[in-house]
Amino acid sequence: MEASGLKEERKKVFKRAFFMAGGTLTSRVLGLFRDMALAALFDRTITDAWSAAFRLPNLFRRLFGEGALSVSFIPVFIEAQALDISGVRARNLLNAVYTLLLIVLGVFTLWGLGSMETLLKLLLADSYVMDLEKWNLTVRMARIMFGFVFFVCSYAYFMAILNALGSFALPAVAPALLNISMLVFTFMPTFWFPQMGDGLAWGVLIGGVLQSALLWWVLRERNYLPRLTMKIWSPDIRQVLKNMLPGLLGAGLLQLATLVNLHFASGLGEGAISYVYWADRLLELPLSLVAVSIGAALLPTLSQLAQQNNRAQFQSVLQEHFLMNLFLAWPAAVGLYFLAQPIVEVLFYRGHFSLADVVATTAVLKVYAGSLLMVSSVRVLIPSYYAVKNTWIPAGSSLLGLILHVVMAPLWIQALGLQGLVLSGLVASVLQLGLVILLMGRYAISLNFRLMANEFFKILLAGSLMAIAATMMGSWVILAGSSLVKALLLALVIGTCVLVYAFAAMKLKIEQAGFLLDYLKRKKKTKF
Repeated sequence: MEASGLKEERKKVFKRAFFMAGGTLTSRVLGLFRDMALAALFDRTITDAWSAAFRLPNLFRRLFGEGALSVSFIPVFIEAQALDISGVRARNLLNAVYTLLLIVLGVFTLWGLGSMETLLKLLLADSYVMDLEKWNLTVRMARIMFGFVFFVCSYAYFMAILNALGSFALPAVAPALLNISMLVFTFMPTFWFPQMGDGLAWGVLIGGVLQSALLWWVLRERNYLPRLTMKIWSPDIRQVLKNMLPGLLGAGLLQLATLVNLHFASGLGEGAISYVYWADRLLELPLSLVAVSIGAALLPTLSQLAQQNNRAQFQSVLQEHFLMNLFLAWPAAVGLYFLAQPIVEVLFYRGHFSLADVVATTAVLKVYAGSLLMVSSVRVLIPSYYAVKNTWIPAGSSLLGLILHVVMAPLWIQALGLQGLVLSGLVASVLQLGLVILLMGRYAISLNFRLMANEFFKILLAGSLMAIAATMMGSWVILAGSSLVKALLLALVIGTCVLVYAFAAMKLKIEQAGFLLDYLKRKKKTKF
């Protein structure tokens, strides 16, 4: 009976993650097209200014959209639904959180608009501020974009409600509207706007409005649209805020590393901010498709199992999806490392994006490939702490990792330049993952690494075979002539690497490969 329950929970979580990944893929592909256009159509002064200005609103998108708001709200909401079948308690919670959120967002957005120059001076190196043309453009873009914070945080709350209700696909698709808006504004003639680059900033703000409006409409149709209320305080609100404080600290510290990178990169000369941004965007594609989707889908299930005090199934579900993340993230990391230069050339090497830009972005991307395994593992394990309402371990591990990064980065930058900056971040992510795993047993959370060791080894071996294939064929793309030939060859190489990994996985009888194959077969049958 227990095995049957585990199987059902596994299917439920994977189905949610699958729908979320599908929606996220749409958004990320559009975002990739946007970044390709940005790199080709604008010089490094404008792309640096836009990347620096976008960091602040994007910080809050990641902080709330992928962080503290969902993980603090969902477990309490699920508990409120379980303990009061009338639904009144859950409705009161929805309305109270929404009212508090609107008050805080309104005040914070107005403050940010008025304090933009001060904020940016804290974030950027002195040498960047002294470049008046770039500095003035950055401040102007940041002021236009900062209203995005209000709308993206509203979207994040609407997404948390829908996730708690078991809806994952549409909330994951909604950010596609942001990328569509940004893509459209990127191609608008620059003379339509008072200053070069204004269109890029307006695209962010309009996109934020659109993605928030879509989920607002969905919640209204499902009769779960939160409303303003005077009854703000309750034990449930207190629990949400209690969870959110360390959750904000933990997720905020994790995202604060991006601002640390911005500060150091802004002092490393023209283009450095843009190189980090583009490499980060390539990293985010597999990270969002795999780890963020699995983590978001895991949280409601783990919260329910924690509520039922079902520790055995809690551990089994967590282990299954930790291995699934490793099975999917490992080949992505191998591909990003061994095919870094071909990927960067095919995607960006045109227009204002020079060969020197290719070399610099490739160097950063190779380090980020290693970070993918660490960061994705943390993203999948952290929901287990939130499910048992422990939010201080994620916060503490993030803080220690950030401190290590801040201390090491200046030293490594002196030796290795921009690559030293991202290597410092990689070491910090290794520390955070180690702490998250080591402290699990103290909070009724555990992973049985003996049981997982065999699967670990087989996944590692399959990825190593893929690495050999990528190494042998990657030079074909670099040596090819035209852009079209390069793109076709890269597609062929990636397809071959996927087949090598899949074939090795099936021959080695990796359990996750069998599960994925069965799932896809069932999906195909249901279509017909």
